[in-house]
Amino acid sequence: MRDEEGNEVMSEKEIIHNVMLVMVAGHDTSSVLITFILRLLANEPSVYEGVLQEQEEIAKSKVLGEALTWEDLAKMKYTWRVANETLRMFPPIFGGFRKALKDIEYGGYIIPKGWQIFWVTAMTHMDKSIFPEPHKFDPSRFENQSCLPPYCFIPFGGGQRICPGYEFARIETLVAIHYLVTGFTWKLCADDFFMRDPMPIPTQGLPLQICPRKLSY
Repeated sequence: MRDEEGNEVMSEKEIIHNVMLVMVAGHDTSSVLITFILRLLANEPSVYEGVLQEQEEIAKSKVLGEALTWEDLAKMKYTWRVANETLRMFPPIFGGFRKALKDIEYGGYIIPKGWQIFWVTAMTHMDKSIFPEPHKFDPSRFENQSCLPPYCFIPFGGGQRICPGYEFARIETLVAIHYLVTGFTWKLCADDFFMRDPMPIPTQGLPLQICPRKLSY
């Protein structure tokens, strides 16, 4: 990769390594998101019906076996709101470090320039001044995400160092949920508890009873 003046800014090996990093690093985070979407859909019948209706409309427009397209993914607006609400309540990444670029006063304390700061995703996502009734699962919070204050929804970080795998994770999740909800039904077979290790995981895994759906299209 070269800039406009022909200088190499990234070698082919660096490009390959970055692609591998996005794919490998995105595995755990995407799997956590899909796991908790399945868990929540099993417990939220009205949300499940909304996702199913949206995905069935897309499936009905396809020939059997035809692959999903970018246009199909763009239609999955409600499903992605469900995914965002899942990420808000169960962010895969606990937080991260940043360096203070200047002296900051916060909560009556001075954070000196140069200090390392650890931001915690869940502390922001569960702040009731930002998200009223934060323990309630409500995908409608994301009907107009541009209305959220900056850096208040940060499952992928934010700013210049936002996760480069964001779009990849979105595609993975939407495609997986499409085929799961249109092809199967399921119910949980274990208690509904989770822990962090360091990512959130159900304490007993996610044992499901899965049944194929009878397609009407």
